[in-house]
Amino acid sequence: MGFLKANGLQIVDEYVDDGYSGGNFNRPSFQRLIKDIEKGRINMVLTKDLSRLGRDHIQTGFYIENYFPEKAIRYIAVNDDIDTFYETSGSDMMPFKLSMNDMYAKDISKKVRSNLLQMKKDGKFCGSVPAYGYMRHPDNKHQLIPDPKTAPVVKRIFDLYIRGYGSCAIAEILTKEEIPTPIMLKNKEKSLNKCNHPQIWKHCSVGNILKNPIYTGVLIQHTSQNINYKVKKRKKVAKSEWCIKENAHEPLITKETFELARQIKDKANNYKEDRRNVEYILADFVYCKDCGAKMSISYDRKRNRVTMNCNNYRKFSKYGICFSHYMNYTKLEKTVFSKIKSLLRQYTNDKEEFVKIIKEDYTDPKEELNKKINTLTKSIENLKLKQDALYDDKFRGIISADTYQRLYSQTAEEIKGTQAKIKRFRNEINSISDESLVLADYLIVVENFLEMKNPTKEMLNKLIAKIYVTKDKKIEIHYRIRNELLV
Repeated sequence: MGFLKANGLQIVDEYVDDGYSGGNFNRPSFQRLIKDIEKGRINMVLTKDLSRLGRDHIQTGFYIENYFPEKAIRYIAVNDDIDTFYETSGSDMMPFKLSMNDMYAKDISKKVRSNLLQMKKDGKFCGSVPAYGYMRHPDNKHQLIPDPKTAPVVKRIFDLYIRGYGSCAIAEILTKEEIPTPIMLKNKEKSLNKCNHPQIWKHCSVGNILKNPIYTGVLIQHTSQNINYKVKKRKKVAKSEWCIKENAHEPLITKETFELARQIKDKANNYKEDRRNVEYILADFVYCKDCGAKMSISYDRKRNRVTMNCNNYRKFSKYGICFSHYMNYTKLEKTVFSKIKSLLRQYTNDKEEFVKIIKEDYTDPKEELNKKINTLTKSIENLKLKQDALYDDKFRGIISADTYQRLYSQTAEEIKGTQAKIKRFRNEINSISDESLVLADYLIVVENFLEMKNPTKEMLNKLIAKIYVTKDKKIEIHYRIRNELLV
């Protein structure tokens, strides 16, 4: 405050990010600072020293040397004698101080990771969420203990499986008894809205429990780690480097029970080798007309044939979700190829007319992507307005500081995700060829399709948008070209 009074500076606002790393520039208050700069509310940023602005060498340098000058923002780091409006002795040392601050962050990260690794080797639980069936000890967050509500469910799953019930049958039993699913316990109400029938137990959830050795008292950690202290993306760790601790916590089942369940599961999965890694060309094109779910492919052992059915019906038929769309995949493939070839032969009869149709119907995919980008950009603007409203609510005492930080962080994550989508769409735009190249490529695909006995998936992507199957087994093909000729 003395510095401010001595220099006749007026405080507009304070931006404090307690509990956040200086290497993270998605800090709530820092993002609020950037918004206030964009709005023209402030013309100066003042920090105690450089490290208070940030510890990432590249990002901090960008704001000081690029962003602030561009926005006519004066930046002062008091203890480091840096003032971007004047040539100071501290300015010459700034690159070295930025590097030292970055090295400090790197050193802290290294020490934290080393400490966590040692804790994992000692058998201390360091995960974010305990496995279904366990909870943290109330007096020791690194110790797992059986959860009195879910541990009996895990024991029952293993018991039913060994008695001959399959994972689908077990899932049905648990759903009918309205036992909360792992996804319901793990996610909050807002996140559950994005899940597909979260109240229904899936066979894969049961399968994940049956193959997890944690229930025998074994704690396996350090199977993946961040690439480095700046990049949060994770990479797999070699199995030889995993941290495995026997008898780390109270087991829910014996090792004999777990091994027996594993043997039963291996036997159940022992299908023919020639069915492995088979690529079905229509796998990503066929959808249920009634509920919109994908049609999944499975192998009928009894009849020795490949079939398709509505994925929602296959998983949740016993709960009245959708209808059976059971079809022979081979027959479906032949029917689809026959229909496509029949239509494309019309192109060979009058090539000039077909080219004209393509040109008339051709729409630049860049336009659609640009529309999506505009919609997402408006969405970001609305989210930023929401953040402003949250700040006003906090300032007026309508919400607490903790609630503000939590809601602000959630909104910041939404903005980050939306920005990632915009970036992806822009990359798609850059990769799209012009109309003449697209047209020429399309005509080559048509000719190749008619000549080949086994069309490729790449060819189908050029010709087909989606294939729908109705509950009375009728097939609707939606082509890339929408014209009365292709009906």
